[in-house]
Amino acid sequence: MTERDRLKQEIGAVWLRLLAVSLPEQTSSLLDYELTIQQIRAFAFIFAQQETPVSRVAEALDIRPNVATGITQRLVDRGLIDRRENPDDRRIRLLTPTDAGHALVDELGGIVLAKGMKLLDGLSDERLRQLRDFFAAIEPLQED
Repeated sequence: MTERDRLKQEIGAVWLRLLAVSLPEQTSSLLDYELTIQQIRAFAFIFAQQETPVSRVAEALDIRPNVATGITQRLVDRGLIDRRENPDDRRIRLLTPTDAGHALVDELGGIVLAKGMKLLDGLSDERLRQLRDFFAAIEPLQED
């Protein structure tokens, strides 16, 4: 293992530990919606895409289209996504997050952010600037 690989592995481990601190609260929010793991995965994919057909959900989750239809129907029933006709092809249904879906993601993000803000309180101004510069450097590298 190279020094670079070791450093990346150490950073990843710390990052996961930091994220794990907020898992109990995030899990509680998700449990309010009684979502299965597959439904959470489907919702996360739909939210990231903002508009996608059921077939893309099936591909992303590596499941059959009829299974994806059932999973997404339960998300519709819970008010987290809408399903509507594609104006370009009425045979295709497009999935989009609802206001409630956006609110759930905002709530989950708020939990993580609140925990992060508490951690930042313990850093010096110089460390805060370094952290800001770090995030500014990696933000453009994120994959779509």
